[in-house]
Amino acid sequence: MRCFVDTNVILNEKFIFPDYEKIYLSIVSIEELDHQKTSENKAYYARKAIRNIMNADNVEIILETNYHQANKFLEHGNDNVILNMALKVYKDDPKDFCFLCDDYNLINKAKALGLPCQLFEFEEKEIYKGYKQFSGNTDFINNFCNEIKNGNNIHNFLPNEYLILHNTDLKQTSEYRFDGNKFVELRLPPSKAIKGRNSLQRCSLDLLNNRDIPIKIIAGGFGTGKTLEAVKIGLYHTMDRKFYKTLMYIRNPVPVDDTDIGFLPGRKEDKIADYCKPFLQYINDGKEKYNIDELVKNEKIKMDAVSFLKGVSLEDSYVIMDEAEDLNLKLLKTIGSRIGEKSCIVFTGDWEQSEGKYKYDNGLLKLIQQKKGDPLMGVVVLDEVLRSPVARLFNDLK
Repeated sequence: MRCFVDTNVILNEKFIFPDYEKIYLSIVSIEELDHQKTSENKAYYARKAIRNIMNADNVEIILETNYHQANKFLEHGNDNVILNMALKVYKDDPKDFCFLCDDYNLINKAKALGLPCQLFEFEEKEIYKGYKQFSGNTDFINNFCNEIKNGNNIHNFLPNEYLILHNTDLKQTSEYRFDGNKFVELRLPPSKAIKGRNSLQRCSLDLLNNRDIPIKIIAGGFGTGKTLEAVKIGLYHTMDRKFYKTLMYIRNPVPVDDTDIGFLPGRKEDKIADYCKPFLQYINDGKEKYNIDELVKNEKIKMDAVSFLKGVSLEDSYVIMDEAEDLNLKLLKTIGSRIGEKSCIVFTGDWEQSEGKYKYDNGLLKLIQQKKGDPLMGVVVLDEVLRSPVARLFNDLK
């Protein structure tokens, strides 16, 4: 299809250039994009749109601004200029043509002019959470289980997706993981390491405890326990079970909402340690006390920033990439490609808390949406704030 698009459509990152045979743009839209490069809210989208236009081979920029006498009302306002240009392109060649915009009033004007038009509305895909929940009586539960036993995956469970099943007759809740063929019971760590406080935490602990799944994503808002779980299972697997030689904690040192306190003196290790406080506070909050300085000296524990990982190979390590919402796709690929065969990586984060440019190019979300169902990866999105009632109140603010 040949389409003439307005500026807002080009700004929408969901508009895919190769999906169309030909794309017509008004020079007015080019000017608007240029002005929006310095806009606080639209600068990122404007720069990305300009790059997309530059790299596309199916874009034609329309310079003609002459008006048809019958449409003098179109002379006023940029939107009207764009609409007039679209009308001219359509009259020159009406075959398989559409005016595409996200403005209801522009759609009404286009219809009044007899210009084929379509409202650009992109339906957001539901973010994969790594689990499904069902509730029902005993008969429902039995029928559900029989369908799965007979090989009928009627609810389209993906490999490593979790099932939370509520039996309303017995007032019981059970959790299972789908291994690609059947549901299997959870394999939880001993309670002395950490104990799940709800169904989702038990699912996430099963994922963290499963050495056959090397890529683990524990997401959720603040206070849901994602970093705590990752650290406790990391300690259990490295210090107690000796599955891994090293427990490694990584952060991307991004200040919150640009509240940077400026240059910090000291060694690299001292600066990184400030960003690793969430990790350090969870190491010694239980009965067993660890000598952190000794563990660091013997390289049983390592802490680093993303910027220092290029060219590094992470072997025989339980790796925690904390606050992973502050990664774009390039940084996420840099980290993931460091993981050796005897290592695993845990991404913890909440894309709703991402900072700055990472709000618009979020590697964590792209990893979840593009690789969900891969046998090498599991996802659990936690939703209950367990830190305190006060934390829960602030988490509920929208």
